[in-house]
Amino acid sequence: MLTALAGALTPILLLICLGFFLGKKTNYLENPSLGALVSNLGLPALLLHSVLSMQMQIFSMLKIIVATTIVLALVSLLSYGFLKLLKLPTRFYLPPLVNPNTGNLGIPVAYALFGAEGMAIAVVISSVVQISHFTLGVGFMSGAYHPKQILKNGPVIALVAGGVLLSLNVSLPAPLMNTMNMLSQITLPIMLMLLGNSISSLTIKESSKINRAMLLSLFRPLVGALCASFVVMWFPLSQLEGAVLIVLSTMPVAVISYMLATKFKGPVDEIALMILLSLPMSLCTVGLLWWLYI
Repeated sequence: MLTALAGALTPILLLICLGFFLGKKTNYLENPSLGALVSNLGLPALLLHSVLSMQMQIFSMLKIIVATTIVLALVSLLSYGFLKLLKLPTRFYLPPLVNPNTGNLGIPVAYALFGAEGMAIAVVISSVVQISHFTLGVGFMSGAYHPKQILKNGPVIALVAGGVLLSLNVSLPAPLMNTMNMLSQITLPIMLMLLGNSISSLTIKESSKINRAMLLSLFRPLVGALCASFVVMWFPLSQLEGAVLIVLSTMPVAVISYMLATKFKGPVDEIALMILLSLPMSLCTVGLLWWLYI
């Protein structure tokens, strides 16, 4: 079992390391259009192709959306109380603790562990978390929220389109599905390399904040796993849906939290450190869950 887990996660770690190396030594991944290409074209294509290929029922999709929303709500409440206990401002610290990196890490991990079916579930979960990034994340860190931001989000649009097609029982032509499949196949490696590139550009200047960052980094995957496990116990999800939800809820702090903290003048160094520390903690937690339950 451990051999299977290592075999599944090793390509993910190698691609992240490759992105880190390319970020340090080259400018191959520096073009901002590459990230926009993945977010606005690759990820929506991946979502639509995955959902439509496995013929996910609209009821199943709605179940996953509701379950993910409940998990995020529970994590928000526990994180809010935890931050109040530590006397830390919720404005900048709550979004990183609530919103995991379900995009350029969670989806590849779900694909590696659970195959195409698991990836289809993961992209639905990730789309819900994307909405949380652009509501809770932007709203808290900026002090204001603009609903129009969601309407510009490619994965969210693809999620709505997929729901409409499923509800109408409409199948897309084979050439269009093949095109989306080709886009999907290049999306995951690029997402992982972009994650490595983002990590390579993080800057940490204040070492005095390491202990607090370590505590928050440990809290993020643990609270996500606990809340997801609780929801799975009481919510009518299939075994696969529950397993994917738990794994994605265990993901580390998202790089987008660093970007938002930079934009809105938050504790950039500390959030950067949280991203670096929560990544191995998250993968170790996933490995433990896989060994114990999956």
